[in-house]
Amino acid sequence: MIKHNYHIVLLGAPGSGKGTLAKHLVTKYGFRHLSTGDMFRKVIAENTPLGKQLKDIVANGALVDDNITNAVMKEQLLNLVDHNINFILDGYPRTTTQAEFLDKIAKPNLILLIDVEKELAIKRIIGRRLCPKCGAIYNVYFKKPKVSSVCDYDGEFLIQRKDDNRDTVSNRFDLYQEVTSELVEYYHGTGNLYRIDANNGIETILPEVIKLIEQ
Repeated sequence: MIKHNYHIVLLGAPGSGKGTLAKHLVTKYGFRHLSTGDMFRKVIAENTPLGKQLKDIVANGALVDDNITNAVMKEQLLNLVDHNINFILDGYPRTTTQAEFLDKIAKPNLILLIDVEKELAIKRIIGRRLCPKCGAIYNVYFKKPKVSSVCDYDGEFLIQRKDDNRDTVSNRFDLYQEVTSELVEYYHGTGNLYRIDANNGIETILPEVIKLIEQ
C-alpha cells in the first residue's frame, strides 16, 4: 500500500527497461506514466515544424534541446500536479537543466537509476518488434512470436521502428551515459536516488522497486 503521493523519475539508458517497469507500476498502483519518447513520437506524427525538427533529432540518436523538452512536458506536468495525481516520468529529466525545471513544478521523491549493460540494452531495442494493430511487443532475441514476424494475437505483420537500429541505439546509449553522469550527481544529494540492477529483467527488479515504494 502507498503511504504518500509519488513523483517518480526513472533514469536509465535506452533499453534499460524503464518503459516495462513503468507499465507494471501503472497496473499495480494506477500511476500516470509520462514517456518523453511517446510524447515526441506524437508530435512527430503531427508533422508540424516542431515535429519535423524532432524527427531529424530522434533519427540521429541525439538528445532533444532542453527548451523544447521542457515545453513539451510543462502542460502535462502542471495538469498532474493540479489534480494531485501520482506519476512516473520515463526519459525525463535527462539533464540538470531539465531537473531544475521539473523541481519548480513537482520535486520527485523517488529516483530510480536503472543500470544495464550496453550490449544487452542494444539487443533489447534492435530486436524489438511491434504489432501495429494491438500494440503487442516482441523481441527476436528474448520474446519471439509463435510465427516469425507475425503477432500471436491478431495475425498482423510485426514492424520495427526506423530508429531501432544498432548505430542509432549505440549513439543514444553513449550520449545518455555522458549526459546523465551530472544528473545522477544532482539527485545523489537528495537522498531519494536508488540504483537498480536491470540486467536480469523485470522479474528481478519489480519486487525490489515495489519494496521501495511501499516501505
